[in-house]
Amino acid sequence: MTTNGNNTTATTSTAANTDHDAGTLATLRESASHAYESTRETAATAAARAGEGIEANPLAVLAGGIAVGAILGALLPKTESEQKVLGPLGKRLSETAIAAAAAAREAGKEQLTSAIPDKDAAKESLKKAFGNVVEAAKDGGKNAATGSTAA
Repeated sequence: MTTNGNNTTATTSTAANTDHDAGTLATLRESASHAYESTRETAATAAARAGEGIEANPLAVLAGGIAVGAILGALLPKTESEQKVLGPLGKRLSETAIAAAAAAREAGKEQLTSAIPDKDAAKESLKKAFGNVVEAAKDGGKNAATGSTAA
């Protein structure tokens, strides 16, 4: 039983390792708990901000939802029955949209053309304005000359 001294040393070493492992495990648990709490708080803050954003600008959220729905609808394959039923309707809608865009473009061109003055009318207007300035200068000169000789 002389090996009892060696066994005591091995037992002490094993106990020290167990205590070290328990400390490490406690540290890991504490870190995981802290990470969980931090993540939970961040998620709650993000949810609150999202709610505030929705309340502040519901139309933007609606527009975003419509855009996402349109994208998903475009990505999904069309069924045969959809193509039979909606194909002619889609073609008519497309033709109508093209015609409306052309009409809007023409109306816009007309509005721009009417807003820009005619070159000849602009020249005539400038001639009149320049003539009025010249006449005013002549009259002013005559009045000044007449006023200076009368004084």
